[in-house]
Amino acid sequence: MFVPREQTPVAAPPQDVPPPTAPPGVSGLDPALFDIPQKVATSPEAPSRCHGVAQDSPEPAEPQPAAAETESRDDSGPPWFVDMFLYPLNLSGLLHLVGLWLLLFFLCPHVVALGLGTEFVPLVYALPVAYVLYYFAECIRDRAGGARHVPEYWMDPSEPNKWGCVTQAFEVVGCVAVCFCPVSIYYVVREQVDWLYWLLLASGGLLFPMVLLAVVLFDSFDGLNPIRIGRSIFRTFVPYCVLVLLLSGGALLSVTIGFPLNGFHPLPLLPFLLWLVQFYLVFVAIALLGGFYQRHESKLDWEV
Repeated sequence: MFVPREQTPVAAPPQDVPPPTAPPGVSGLDPALFDIPQKVATSPEAPSRCHGVAQDSPEPAEPQPAAAETESRDDSGPPWFVDMFLYPLNLSGLLHLVGLWLLLFFLCPHVVALGLGTEFVPLVYALPVAYVLYYFAECIRDRAGGARHVPEYWMDPSEPNKWGCVTQAFEVVGCVAVCFCPVSIYYVVREQVDWLYWLLLASGGLLFPMVLLAVVLFDSFDGLNPIRIGRSIFRTFVPYCVLVLLLSGGALLSVTIGFPLNGFHPLPLLPFLLWLVQFYLVFVAIALLGGFYQRHESKLDWEV
């Protein structure tokens, strides 16, 4: 009896399958079976390895800060109570200190002494005094911006009108008038020094630094806003009182050294040299006032 066998299906041969290729030099051997090292394809971006030590790709360079357009604030300098005495002690500061001193106290008096009448005295002193007040205002503005020394220029190159020094001088004179006219009028009318006189004088001295700073930085009489002035004094009350005391002490010292000793000076040139000391103290006061704004700019919040 014959039992028919089942026909086993025959698998079709693979079509178009390329045979595995072996690395060069090891043809016919299975790389996985014989642990044959294979070459690893490297790309230009992949880090190269030498002797088993990885060489990291260089890190991208950090962007370098752009050059500062203006003089930046240098916090590595001396303390403010030392730095204010160094403010005029550079080449430009010494030139301005000596030059303005000779202009006001040597050249102008000699021009007046040529025989001009008293009616010409205001004309002789008008432009020199206007320029001195203008330059002092420029020093306050520059110091408030973070400068360590007086400006290098005699006239601000960005000033569109070269006669702007006269306008700036009127603004400074206006600050003095607003703060000290009441006490002056009281003295002229009453001709006495009493408690009300000292009260008006102290009130003017308390307001003057903040008023001058506001008018100079806003470059207009808009800085005389009483709400802004009162709010600024309130926000910086303790340091502002210290500022007023220091400025008052400097003013008292400047006035005291200008008086002769027992009615006469032992040296003829001593008054002339003392005026130079007074000019130096004015530059120190400017450094103190501008530095006050620099340290408390965020509290004042003037957005100038």
